[in-house]
Amino acid sequence: MKDLNTYYPQMYNWFTEIPKTEVDNLVIREFEAGEDLALKGHLFQYIFIVLDGICNVINQLDNGTEIITLKLTLGDVVGASESILNSLKYIASVKACTSVIVAEVDNRTFQHWLSTYPCFVNFVLKNLVTRLHYTADFSANCQTSAPKINLAKYFIDRYNVELTSLSPQYHGSIKIRETHEMIGNFLGISPRTVERHIRALKADGFVSIEKGKVYISPSQYQNLLNLVTSNL
Repeated sequence: MKDLNTYYPQMYNWFTEIPKTEVDNLVIREFEAGEDLALKGHLFQYIFIVLDGICNVINQLDNGTEIITLKLTLGDVVGASESILNSLKYIASVKACTSVIVAEVDNRTFQHWLSTYPCFVNFVLKNLVTRLHYTADFSANCQTSAPKINLAKYFIDRYNVELTSLSPQYHGSIKIRETHEMIGNFLGISPRTVERHIRALKADGFVSIEKGKVYISPSQYQNLLNLVTSNL
């Protein structure tokens, strides 16, 4: 079992103006893969700062379709928008994609830190602005080419996201965790079309498939980059 206390120094480095005694009052929690950190429409209770692992931000459309609009990794904040907007309910659902370690911040502490410590304001603003531009750019870029190339762009992004939860010394293949349905919902194509293009990418050596899941090696990642670049 992980020693969760080892994550406090990471926050000391982020929030240099905040007394360590205040940081030490935060609760460090672990969510297992598949657990919900927040549920859209449910009571807003806590802000979470991701210290390790990957989360999926999931939005439900009016027709019930679920789309993973963003993946959260180290340093990302869950619940900041709700706190700033004084929302009583979570705006989107957030689910642990891998095992996730977070710092749990109650809303009173969050608001106090925003009004007291400029370093914390900068941390939150940088996170929100970066995510806003990333989400817009990634969504637009995955709609501008032929479906096969858009899928390659999607895999390139997910490869890089998955790397954030692994040791810098890791050089093996990366597993793409999303189902064909999840991928299709994001790209605006059917799961059958996703499957067809995955088979085409596999036939050309750009990806591998094990037990129904897509895996991408470092060399395949470079080949995917070359494929996208040559089709711009």
